[in-house]
Amino acid sequence: MVDAVIIGGGPAGVSAGTVLQRKGYKTCIIDTRVFPREKLCAGVLTVKSIKLIQHIYKNLNFDNMNVRDIHKIELLYNSKVVGKYTVDNAYRVINRTEFDNELLKYYKSVGGIVYDGQKNYKISYDKSVVVLSDGTEIPYRALIGADGINSRVRTYVGRSWKASVLCFEKFIPNLSDEDTIKIEFAGILGGYSWRIPGKDRIGVGLGEFYIRGMKKTPARYRRYFESQGVNDINDIKGAFVSYGNFVRKPIKNNVLLAGDAAGLVDAMTGEGIYFAIESGRQASLAIIDYIGRNIPLTNYVSRIGKIHRRMKEQSIYNKLLYVPILQWISLGYIRKNSQFVKSVLDNAVSSYHTGYMKEIQHNKA
Repeated sequence: MVDAVIIGGGPAGVSAGTVLQRKGYKTCIIDTRVFPREKLCAGVLTVKSIKLIQHIYKNLNFDNMNVRDIHKIELLYNSKVVGKYTVDNAYRVINRTEFDNELLKYYKSVGGIVYDGQKNYKISYDKSVVVLSDGTEIPYRALIGADGINSRVRTYVGRSWKASVLCFEKFIPNLSDEDTIKIEFAGILGGYSWRIPGKDRIGVGLGEFYIRGMKKTPARYRRYFESQGVNDINDIKGAFVSYGNFVRKPIKNNVLLAGDAAGLVDAMTGEGIYFAIESGRQASLAIIDYIGRNIPLTNYVSRIGKIHRRMKEQSIYNKLLYVPILQWISLGYIRKNSQFVKSVLDNAVSSYHTGYMKEIQHNKA
């Protein structure tokens, strides 16, 4: 028997497993894909994410990965620059395939066991047993569902998935050594497009609210990618993101949800890595309390209450940027108040040192 089976080898699951292993608990991670695996993600780490990673993954060496620290950010509307900013807290651009694999290697180094390529695993929730593809049975005391936006575990917890935002992304070579993150509004339904330069490649993508029945690659998508220098648009990959559509009670019996499986995505920026790692950490601490101190696992709900409160706040200000009529008003304010925007980028987006409301009140927006 293991103390925790973790479904999903992304940042949420690996972080939960790493914390448990370092505290002396026995865990294993099960994933349907084989690592290293490709992951659709712009790959931006904010300072809050970097600090949390350094706290959990002691002495993790970013030098083993192709990373780039970016201080320059541009906001655009209809291809016209609304504002240019140089932030104090660098945004670190990573390759998610490399990053996720390095975290998984760290988990293994502290004794964690990984079963990847398990396309046909089964979970017996009433018996608390996972059966691997080869028939091996793994009894568990608790299970963490960190299996992403299309989580199988979430169907047991009782929350059906609701389509929210549809994203597309393509990586192209960074031939001219671009060093500025560019975020553009307009032409996207309730979202934005991005151009994020890494060390050797540029992530070009867009995300907008998903409307059931819409074409997956409408003409405007094609035009956008072609305008960004993407010549081959046939292999552009897409994925859904749960924008603020989080699970209010991500637990049932001895099963917990973390990361994208729990719908934990920043409703302002679409960032999910920080919430994934932090919710994985909180899930592991709830399990430690459950096994070691007999505290009910439902304590996990209060543990991630801070994440939920922040997401509710973000959902309010999400409308200011992404509802077309309000977006125009907001961008007009942004044009005239560059110091306010820089403060938001440094203190609310990057570090969570303050919330959006405090920044707006401080700057008398």
